[in-house]
Amino acid sequence: MSRTRLVAVATLAVAAHVGGVAPALAQPKPSGTLVASNMEAHTVSIVDVASGRTLATHAVGQGPHEVTVSPDGRTAVVAIYGNRAAVGSSLTVFDLTKPAVAPRVVELGAGNQRPHGLAFLPDGATLLVTGERAQRLLAVQLATGAIDSSMSTGQATSHMVAATPDGVRAYTANITGMSVSALDVPTRTLAATWKIGARVEAIAVTPNGREVWAGGNDSHLVYALDTKTGAVAHTLDGFGMAYRIGFTPNGATAVISDPGSEKIHLVDVATHRITKTIDVPATLPTFGANPSPQGVWVAKDGAFAYVTLKAAAQVAVVDLATGTIVKTLPVGAGSDGVAWSPLAAR
Repeated sequence: MSRTRLVAVATLAVAAHVGGVAPALAQPKPSGTLVASNMEAHTVSIVDVASGRTLATHAVGQGPHEVTVSPDGRTAVVAIYGNRAAVGSSLTVFDLTKPAVAPRVVELGAGNQRPHGLAFLPDGATLLVTGERAQRLLAVQLATGAIDSSMSTGQATSHMVAATPDGVRAYTANITGMSVSALDVPTRTLAATWKIGARVEAIAVTPNGREVWAGGNDSHLVYALDTKTGAVAHTLDGFGMAYRIGFTPNGATAVISDPGSEKIHLVDVATHRITKTIDVPATLPTFGANPSPQGVWVAKDGAFAYVTLKAAAQVAVVDLATGTIVKTLPVGAGSDGVAWSPLAAR
């Protein structure tokens, strides 16, 4: 081929790329395995995300609430919190490599009633669990069922927990205490108590460990606390009720469910501003007026978030690049907690 011909071909290729006619990069598609707790059905659903197929539905104790998945994606744990008729005090453990196999139960004992918030430590063997009634943060060895109950929050209704990626610090949202407890996990000691002056429930820590975000149930605000001082560095508004908070792994975006307004909010972490609000009823009108978005889990790749729609018995799959719900997955009545694993269906 002549030099003139080569230059002409190269020029056309560049022009095609700049002009947008070059083949577009394939958009990521949601995949992996989803685990959702169904409070009203007293079951746990395990669903293949790509196909929407239910891999298994397991009966568990009354009032399953929060869900988490181990760092390697192989184990899921559900807190059996209970309801008005029964007080829960156990964890249900699932092997996601064998989703159809019945789960095993880890009993926490009568002194650790109402377990709720869950967070794995990096070793994948130790699970932090809030003991709401005992005002404690438990460290549970899942393999043996051994429980270290030495971490006391000293605050009423320690409901949710979030841990730094290195597992050194954990933070509990204390609803009735209107506070956040900062705990040093290696020494099992309470490092600080930060009074918020509002009934905080949702809690998450930024991946860089610099801020803890807590949602005020009645104040309609999210408080961004400086983890060095405990001071409220920023206050975010625009929520009916900031119920659950999740961060993308790169720390750029927060996903906040808002059942008070029937919305899902995407927030720019650097500016502390809402950048996109998804109106769930308008996007999914067949669900009626009140789908009630609640539990939040952000996938490891940061491409998708999974949000339970409690009143619809569904989980919404949110494309974080476009800020849209791209599909929904069927689960059970009263869907609440949710977690995601990259494991493919088996």
